[in-house]
Amino acid sequence: MAGRKGLYALGLLRRRRLPVPVVCFGNISAGGTGKTSTVVTAALELARLGRRPAVLLRGYKRGNAGGVTVLAGGGTASLDEAGDEALMLYRMLEPAGVPVLVSADRFASGTIAASGLGADILLMDDGFQHFAVERDADIVLVNATAPFSKDSPLPGGNLREPVSALGRAQAVIITHCEQVQQDDIDALHAEIRRAAPRAEIIESMHTPETFINPATAEQVDLNALKGRQAVALSGIGDPASFENALKKMRIDLKQIWRYPDHHAFTLKELAAAEQSRGGLPLITTYKDFARFPPGWQETLAGGVLIFSVKIVFLCNGWKALMRLVDGAGRKKD
Repeated sequence: MAGRKGLYALGLLRRRRLPVPVVCFGNISAGGTGKTSTVVTAALELARLGRRPAVLLRGYKRGNAGGVTVLAGGGTASLDEAGDEALMLYRMLEPAGVPVLVSADRFASGTIAASGLGADILLMDDGFQHFAVERDADIVLVNATAPFSKDSPLPGGNLREPVSALGRAQAVIITHCEQVQQDDIDALHAEIRRAAPRAEIIESMHTPETFINPATAEQVDLNALKGRQAVALSGIGDPASFENALKKMRIDLKQIWRYPDHHAFTLKELAAAEQSRGGLPLITTYKDFARFPPGWQETLAGGVLIFSVKIVFLCNGWKALMRLVDGAGRKKD
């Protein structure tokens, strides 16, 4: 990573600027920070303000690694073409008319978004280590439950870059504050301030929003499972946050299945879960449901509930974030 940054700094590798502003949401750790929820919230707010945002992402573990996959205007794509995160993002953003473009070449996808789809601001999902495209703002998310002071760089730990990389960010968002004590948040604040003295530090938490029955698209009240037993299935970067949120809602998880992040579920695996859940409700996440194979509904005859959460910013965090995001875009006007 240091070598790549050096090549860009020396000009031996070239950074290119897209015709519209770019705001990057990224990590210095390998996933599990709540980044996607933040991107969705920012994109929806930009659309509400009259902007024309588009979201760019790589499409980790998608089978079709070449070209650009465009999700826009009601169009569809397979899991192999787009990847699970892109499909989840598009389900959330399609009602607001926000396109999602998937490609390892963010310059190519950004050019299509700006020139072909009329986007006037681009949100790059997970691109903090992608130096090939110039950005107007870098926003890094840090999980309060996994402070970097107790971590080390890959492969010995979970960090993509040393903590000093936070110095490139204009803002650092501490996520999952609801799961730790205030003393822990204060200590993390101090560590971030040492690494990024000029960055805006924003606190946030994830709160349950609703359950969704994907077979009918109906919402199910959160209290419907309060005090009841259920099972949980996930393949995400931070499964503990998902499971702890359910437990805090007084849901008794009798079984928990954890698969690797971005795991593509098979009908055989779903059938095994159906057989062993004993008729209990099966709860999963948006991101995981995007990786359910065709035939899931017949296999999971007992039904599925998707757990939907929303991100809530503390104090004046939301205003600070949107001032940075929308302000970065306005610099081009």
